Amino acid sequence: MGQVQEAPEIKGTVKVTIQADKLTGGFVAPRALGMNSSLGDSHLVDPLMPQILQSSGVTTLRYPGGRYSDSYHWSTYKPTKSQGSDPQYAANNDFGHFVALLDQFGTAVLTVNYGSNLDGSGGGTPQEAAAWVAYAMGDPANNLAIGKDASGHDWQTVSYWASLRAAQPLPTDDGLNFLRIGHPNPVLIKYWEVGNEVYQNGYYGGQGNELDLHAPYPKDPKDNEKERRKNPNLSPAAYGNALLEYVKAMKAVDPRIKVGASLDVPLSGDWNSSEWIQDPITGKTSQAGFSVEAVGKGAAHKDFDAGIDWDKGVLAVAGKNIDFAALHWYTGDTTEASHWQSLDNTKTLMEPEEGWPKILAALSDLIQKNCGPNAANMQVLVTELGIKSYIKIPEAIVPALFTADAYTSLLAQSPNIDWNEMRNKSGFLDDDNKPGPIYFALQMVRQAASPNDRVVATTSSNSLLSVHAFARGDGKVGIMLINKDPKNNATVKITVSGANLAAAGTRFDFGKNNAATQYMVPGVAATGLGSSFTVTVPSYTITDLVIPKQ
Repeated sequence: MGQVQEAPEIKGTVKVTIQADKLTGGFVAPRALGMNSSLGDSHLVDPLMPQILQSSGVTTLRYPGGRYSDSYHWSTYKPTKSQGSDPQYAANNDFGHFVALLDQFGTAVLTVNYGSNLDGSGGGTPQEAAAWVAYAMGDPANNLAIGKDASGHDWQTVSYWASLRAAQPLPTDDGLNFLRIGHPNPVLIKYWEVGNEVYQNGYYGGQGNELDLHAPYPKDPKDNEKERRKNPNLSPAAYGNALLEYVKAMKAVDPRIKVGASLDVPLSGDWNSSEWIQDPITGKTSQAGFSVEAVGKGAAHKDFDAGIDWDKGVLAVAGKNIDFAALHWYTGDTTEASHWQSLDNTKTLMEPEEGWPKILAALSDLIQKNCGPNAANMQVLVTELGIKSYIKIPEAIVPALFTADAYTSLLAQSPNIDWNEMRNKSGFLDDDNKPGPIYFALQMVRQAASPNDRVVATTSSNSLLSVHAFARGDGKVGIMLINKDPKNNATVKITVSGANLAAAGTRFDFGKNNAATQYMVPGVAATGLGSSFTVTVPSYTITDLVIPKQ
């Protein structure tokens, strides 16, 4: 999307152009509209969840969800505990029940366990991941042996796991009935990422937020920095070499799958684990992991380039053999007026147009330099997207505006984008399955475009009015307009070339003063449209126009 000028507010008419016959190369991938699910979510497999997710527009769930991934063992539904961690699973969120959910509404991106093996004596194993591929995608007639892992556990054959999936539960449960789901057909899972935020395993110092038993933990977490920082078994090269083994083992079971790496945002000083803390003596606020003294003196954190270093090291080893990079993109500039506690609305809303292109450019450069001929095939999945969790959000609609803009901006480059959290603070659903602003933001994306619809070229004369447009498979043109001005309505003059549009269509509005009804943003008849027309978009509002050709 193009902008001609920066503007602190919208004054006068905003000019928007849409070239309906100029495809940008982007399209709405079938798995694009994603959401993170969680093993701890006691409502994940509620009877109404398939219908609720379908209504939101979501087609894909990421499973098992964030930090659960590196302690989760799919074949036992039991976690590895380490340094006092005790992950709590809801009763019916095992993979068997999860498959039943998927069958009713969509598909998934799976994060395999890199952090721990089955008995908790070491790091994750390629054999455990390969057995999961076998269970999900395998043919009961395939006798390929998966083999023993480094601890000696025998992961049987593809046939063993595929037959278990196809079988009916036994009258007397032997402990595996949760995997006997009477599902003879494969569960088609295309994308498999290896580990969750592996770069936070302690290699760059500090506590280390992500479980990784490729190096042992000291008895006292206070010794993590001393014993794990720069430990070669936790390094990007070690992860890269392990990735090669995961790819080999998993694709031996099914070569159709895509296997990807956990990469960090490759920008200086943009480490996802950084949280704001207050120094109890000076009262100064800085980011955790960045020393307060250094920040006060304008100096850099000791691992200021950790993200770049991690990505470069992983890609140098495994870049020629993996299919995608899995990024987590959390935004959340804060305001000085709030003492850096509350969201800076304007900066946050500009991130899809200003922040994401910098991330993508930096990652693309690393891919080009390290992945050889495979660079042309590499995809980028954003498997967590959100507002940083510790930031106060004064305007609940702002994350929704960001979400609609971010998803539609990312569609051109990413086959999967997953909002970071389904419940509570996320604004998607609460514990009673009541939808929040994020739910309706995703629904607005889906109202504008369906899977496989093509992105077309657009421009806006004002940076506070975003525009995205789609050549739809049903022959209509879908237009999304996002007014990021908190006070001013936008008068928008729209000129469409490359298509002769009808004078009447359907309009959807969701914003600060345009509420949804229960689970739906209602569509209303819109007139006075065509290939050149003017509409008003209220402040802090997402407006969709769906217009048939004349």
